[in-house]
Amino acid sequence: MRVQLSEDVVLDSRRAVWLPRQKTLVLSDLFFGLGAARRRRPDPMPATPHLEIWERVFSLMDDYSPDQVALLGDLKPSQGNVEGDEAEELRTIFRKLKAGGRQVVQVVGHPERSSGPALDGTGIQPVEQHRVGPFTLMHRRRIFVYPRHDPPHGFWINGGVHPLFAVPGLGPMGEPDWLRLPAFLYTGFALVMPPFVSYAQGFEVIQPERLPRQARAWKLLADRLSPLDLAELPPTPEHLRTLSRPPRKGKEPAKSEEA
Repeated sequence: MRVQLSEDVVLDSRRAVWLPRQKTLVLSDLFFGLGAARRRRPDPMPATPHLEIWERVFSLMDDYSPDQVALLGDLKPSQGNVEGDEAEELRTIFRKLKAGGRQVVQVVGHPERSSGPALDGTGIQPVEQHRVGPFTLMHRRRIFVYPRHDPPHGFWINGGVHPLFAVPGLGPMGEPDWLRLPAFLYTGFALVMPPFVSYAQGFEVIQPERLPRQARAWKLLADRLSPLDLAELPPTPEHLRTLSRPPRKGKEPAKSEEA
């Protein structure tokens, strides 16, 4: 399912942004994590999440035939310094994305942390920003405050933080309940994207009353993309505003940065 944000920007329910004039496909946090050796084993049951990721990637390639694929964020933790099976999988991912002569660019928050020996021979050099027509791609943890964009008719496209809205609904027994749904968010200054893989979502729950008046959002539910009426959305319940990340072993849980 697609939503036309403008003549130059299309939102796709497969968690992608299509820039038709520049023939550029933008994916945020196409994150494979570690576990390359496990995925290479000939297990009787395939790694379904891994296959589902590639299924969506290839369906987007088939539908749009992009000249350029822009990746916002790392593909693996400390991607430039992974070794062995992890490094080989990283190079294979880039080879698949570049097939057919496609250009691939990677935009990250800290290029020096994402570069390294594992990228040798891939032709990939992570950058902090990348201009595509009137738009500038970035991967930073920000929603509200952006530098002034030049040209003014363009805007930032950010994949470094992922909007999550608390939406009222009904529970399994018909009782009032809340759903936390990922979304595309356009603030008037930036288009903020959901992650391509759901487990990279993060825990930033947006408080709609803090958004600028011109803000618009589209929630993702299964393969559907539908507008959120931000003006009518109730304030986020207190217990959802303080949603915290699961603690790491041996560490106390930490509250997420409020979006």
